[in-house]
Amino acid sequence: MYRAHGRYSQGIAALATLASLAFGAPGAHAAARIDLGAAQSFAVLGATTVTSAGVSTITGDLGVSPGTAVTGFGPGTVTGGSIHANDSLAAQAHADLATAYAVAVARTPDQPAVGALDGLTLGPGVHASGSTLTLAGTLTLDAFGDPNAIFILQAGSTLGTAAGSQVSLTGGAQACNVFWQVGSSATLGASSLLRGSILAHTSITVGAGVTIHGRALARDGAVTLDNNTVTVPPPCPAGSLSNTAPAISPFAATLTGVTRTVHAAVGAWSVVDTRGSGAGYLVTVSATAPTVGGSVAAAGSGAGLTLTPRAPTAAPGNAASPAPVPAGAQPLGPTAATIAGVAPGGGQGEWVFPADTGLEKSLGIVIPADAAAGTFSSTLTFTTAPPA
Repeated sequence: MYRAHGRYSQGIAALATLASLAFGAPGAHAAARIDLGAAQSFAVLGATTVTSAGVSTITGDLGVSPGTAVTGFGPGTVTGGSIHANDSLAAQAHADLATAYAVAVARTPDQPAVGALDGLTLGPGVHASGSTLTLAGTLTLDAFGDPNAIFILQAGSTLGTAAGSQVSLTGGAQACNVFWQVGSSATLGASSLLRGSILAHTSITVGAGVTIHGRALARDGAVTLDNNTVTVPPPCPAGSLSNTAPAISPFAATLTGVTRTVHAAVGAWSVVDTRGSGAGYLVTVSATAPTVGGSVAAAGSGAGLTLTPRAPTAAPGNAASPAPVPAGAQPLGPTAATIAGVAPGGGQGEWVFPADTGLEKSLGIVIPADAAAGTFSSTLTFTTAPPA
């Protein structure tokens, strides 16, 4: 709520604050979920072949495309899904996997480079190794109480896990939010446990007795199984679309019998889109009718507010997508005015609208000549919503 005190003979500085409405809780430097498209339902997907020795148990779809060879089922079993040998669903899943892989590669790391994962506890974000990722013990992924926390582990070349190694989830972390982007091929050691979806550029070789709570998805090569259990994790709840409220600097008004505009600096604020869909959104602001001393009539006629946000910057680890575009100054009133927006295909992750600097003041308040002396007030509400 903005409050300005003024008299016709003098101005009195007043504190300006903001009441806001936000959808969901924004996370710091939130990474967006990777959209797998039609590959979402596949526990195992290869490009050339999928083969299994022993008795592998697959929960979810199993497929191959553009290849057609699937061997070892039975004795291996597929439940909760079907085998798709280069049918239309497998072909679409293969195309969507290629898109998802490119998105995963493009994500900017926001954590120190990692290589050996043994004994580490990693928080949400994008963790990268320019060459290999290896695991010989236990890796813990900690969501710190956020069930929507996203973990992306990037290997520039290979992923290799030793026999008996495991990935543990804590703090509300979910396998559906864990992604392994592998620049060449992945090899999982016997009797190991991996959680999350492997998106491998080439092939995936799964050792005897390995359990995967997630997916084994090979873009260009084969998936080779050996008496394994691979289970598609339950779907994660949709990520959130949210905004924070900026602080507003104090301002003063001197009422002299003429309409005048006063200005206030706007602090940093952000929009966070962790839906992972790239659906785009609008940021709008609405204002209650200004009052003076609680009276609309005392505020006079022609009072108004304008807001001109600065261009946003990407938070560390932000998804590689177009930024929201400020819409420029618009009069604010009971009808929400769009002050920023991003078309479908952009806006993922966290975008920060920086604070005003120096003489720059984004907020303008029009105080009409016939306003009465007293407390001048209006409440602004920021909202985020999908584009019209």
